[in-house]
Amino acid sequence: MKAPPGVANNSAAAHGWGPGWPACLDKSRRPRLAEVSRAGVKIFVRREIGPLVATLFDATEQRFGYDIKPGQTWGYGCRAVRGSKTTPSNHSWGLAIDVNAPSNPMGKTFRSDIPPGVVAMWWDCGFYWGGWYRTRPDAMHFEYVHRPSDVASDLAKAARYAAGDGAPIAAAALTVVARGAAVGAVTVTRLLLLRRPFLRGVDVSFVQQRLNAKGATPQLVVDGIWGRRTDSALREFQQRAGLKVDGICGPKSHAALSA
Repeated sequence: MKAPPGVANNSAAAHGWGPGWPACLDKSRRPRLAEVSRAGVKIFVRREIGPLVATLFDATEQRFGYDIKPGQTWGYGCRAVRGSKTTPSNHSWGLAIDVNAPSNPMGKTFRSDIPPGVVAMWWDCGFYWGGWYRTRPDAMHFEYVHRPSDVASDLAKAARYAAGDGAPIAAAALTVVARGAAVGAVTVTRLLLLRRPFLRGVDVSFVQQRLNAKGATPQLVVDGIWGRRTDSALREFQQRAGLKVDGICGPKSHAALSA
């Protein structure tokens, strides 16, 4: 997935959020903040998006199995953009979150261990991903680019993701290709949350091949189409592997299939 077109990121003031840095240096003009505390992680964000961020944290860990780590994840910060003395950071509005910074560093070379499905979910709920920056990808970074009036609808979406009963994420939103980046020996395009019946292509073929190698009975036709037999074979594999039997090839199922 390429960066969504026509998105005005780094435009919090224009979107109705008031002033950021350096106004926040004045205590009387600092944004009203909320504490988000989940699984040992404690950060502060703009009060209006506090429940939204908390819900996305829950969905990220519970639905996708991606651990958000304390001491590596940050929120509000009254400062300019790093390397600039004039451009306010979205952190100064309390609208940006950095997730697991050491494994998702900012730099000329893209590197990230965030599952693409997580990126797709956060974007669906209004957060632009720094991994889409052209010159210096910043994969740790998620910034809220919608308006205050959009928060309620985005929270409703996040709640559906957290509950696991929302609409499946479309294939196009999941295939996040970030400069051919690699995570270990597996390319980012393989770290997909594959869910029937929306996906087809080389990523589905890869899962079918691995299911056959892991003893799928009967053996699957490797046709790149996520149908009932592929779904059934994955569920059987998940049961044998002691994983959650949900028919979703998330990070844990992917790791077990690739072992």
